[in-house]
Amino acid sequence: MLTCSEKENPEVFAAARIGLGALGVITAITFAVEPVFLLTAREEPMTFDEVTGRFDELWAENEHFEFYWFPHTGSTNTKRNNRSAGPEKPVSPVSGWFEDEFLSNGVFQVAQWVGRAAPGTVPSIAQISSRALSARTYTDIPYKVFTSPRRVRFVEMEYAVPREALVETLRELKTMVDRSDLRISFPVEVRTAPADDIALSTASGRDSAYIAVHMFKGTPYQAYFTAAERILTAHEGRPHWGKVHTRDAEYFAGVYPRFGEFTALRDRLDPDRRFQNDYLRRVLGR
Repeated sequence: MLTCSEKENPEVFAAARIGLGALGVITAITFAVEPVFLLTAREEPMTFDEVTGRFDELWAENEHFEFYWFPHTGSTNTKRNNRSAGPEKPVSPVSGWFEDEFLSNGVFQVAQWVGRAAPGTVPSIAQISSRALSARTYTDIPYKVFTSPRRVRFVEMEYAVPREALVETLRELKTMVDRSDLRISFPVEVRTAPADDIALSTASGRDSAYIAVHMFKGTPYQAYFTAAERILTAHEGRPHWGKVHTRDAEYFAGVYPRFGEFTALRDRLDPDRRFQNDYLRRVLGR
């Protein structure tokens, strides 16, 4: 039994923050928290060309910036979140139900069923979906700003690329979709995170941008994900550990400078591989 912190077994604490279950069983965690605060969210449509052309500006001017691009269109929906002194101005219950439940879940679910049954309709559905949500601004506590109900089931792959490579990577992804016969009914999600010092964090040592591709559950996704992964790995992308990807230990040793540091700690803490499984064998090696 090890107690780990910045002062006690600090090397274990540092690595175990993202340990993939490979270092042992975590039985208790103490979180550092801060008092609740308000965020103002500004959501608005923006063209793909505008958001990619202004990406550095939008990233720099906001505490949190994300957007969704709708494949087969030149449209995105953007969201800027920044701390606010208030007052609190939440989305009205009626407006919230209409946009977050009726449109984003109910109507979107029906659109996915139609697209799965008749793939040729997907580009037209995407055009309609990209125009469905209007601009809005509201102020609320963080979990009500950052989270939203996701009732339409999907399969997802997400990669972190260096932030400065985001625009080029996303443009390559768009070109690939436009030139292919693929029919993509789910938007591509893009978000950012600052660099951190965790060995196996997808943002380890570099400011990162995350590109997430999705397909409706029950729809063949392999061709799309394979083509997207080829682009993402060409830019030294790091896949989300808990989502679909095909990378292995050899690849990770090349994109994580501290990969060997983590595997050495694993050798020390679990030399007999009691916590080994097929996934860890692939991503960390034997």
